[in-house]
Amino acid sequence: MTKKSPKEIFNKLILGCIVIIGFGIYLSVRSGKEKNEFNNITGKIDFLEKTFGNLKKRDHRFIHITDYELVFDLFIGKRTGDFSPKFEQIDKLKIGDKITVYYADKTPLQKNQNLNLNKTVQFIDKNGEAYFIRGNKDKYGGYFFIGIGILTMILLLIGKKLGKIK
Repeated sequence: MTKKSPKEIFNKLILGCIVIIGFGIYLSVRSGKEKNEFNNITGKIDFLEKTFGNLKKRDHRFIHITDYELVFDLFIGKRTGDFSPKFEQIDKLKIGDKITVYYADKTPLQKNQNLNLNKTVQFIDKNGEAYFIRGNKDKYGGYFFIGIGILTMILLLIGKKLGKIK
């Protein structure tokens, strides 16, 4: 294995910061999308539980609809500090209800997680009426990643300017 020069390492760190900032921008843009801009599927609920297999998470609901391969994992927490949905009435749904689920593509960080679950639900409608509207998790997550990426890049550039990083 060849040893990398300080310049190569520095350049990779800067590139990493740019990737982090890009991911933050992706999340922020996704948080502002309208319902019709997401993937959607309509079907009857054939599974609606607070647990899925050995998963029992606080304030989650697991929903499966016919003709979709994954189970939707919804966070519905309402405690202080939770990234709660703006609106939710999931517990009013029942097996056999026909719903439309609007969901985003999985982020690169989610692609290697539980392959049986889709955690990207943005909206759920039944008969044109909202039963779930996403919260601000993506927006705040995006701002967080943008801030961390910019801060890290600034610190790297200051360190280089001061001669602490070669």
